Amino acid sequence: MLVDHFAILGLPPSASPEEIKIAYRKLARTSHPDLNPTDTQAVDRFRSIQLAYETLSRPRLRTAYMEKRWYAQYRNQPLETKPLDLFLILQKCIELERFVSTLDPYRMDHQGLREHIHRSLEEWNKIEWEFDTEKDTAKQISRLLIESCRHLSYDDSHSIHLKIKSWFDHNRSGHLLHDKWLADRKRTENLQRWWPVWMGLITLVLAVIIWLSAR
Repeated sequence: MLVDHFAILGLPPSASPEEIKIAYRKLARTSHPDLNPTDTQAVDRFRSIQLAYETLSRPRLRTAYMEKRWYAQYRNQPLETKPLDLFLILQKCIELERFVSTLDPYRMDHQGLREHIHRSLEEWNKIEWEFDTEKDTAKQISRLLIESCRHLSYDDSHSIHLKIKSWFDHNRSGHLLHDKWLADRKRTENLQRWWPVWMGLITLVLAVIIWLSAR
């Protein structure tokens, strides 16, 4: 679900750059974690405010976001008005993995899934977390993202893995993301590629044996 950055800043989609800057500064002054030491949600709320401001204040990012927002509304998809945090990302990963588990690997839109995961990671990679207290959640996210790639090719999986690793390395969590699954994916793909050849050779050998035995 796409995050409604305008709702987080309390602005309409038609807000000007100056209005976005004013709203951000006002929220930053009142929502900063240092000013709310007893509020356990202050850090996540402040991260979402920062992400909304960075997205809407940069013309290129705002244009890309508005395109995704229009597409979501065109498909009657509700916008997420909750602040984006690690727990919300975990929920999205659970939904994604459940959806992928229902797909037919031979008839699914592989490119669409790959692009969806890439877009999601681009949105999530600005979210930071405290390793000591949130490493279990991060570990679950890495596992779910890997499982969501199970129907993708090695090349697609590798490009996604690099994006996840960059995000995790930034949060001192790169070691939570194992790359053994990539080696397994490559080995499986090679076996599938050469399987018809081996079957052809075996069939040829059996045919020769049968022909020789019949002489």
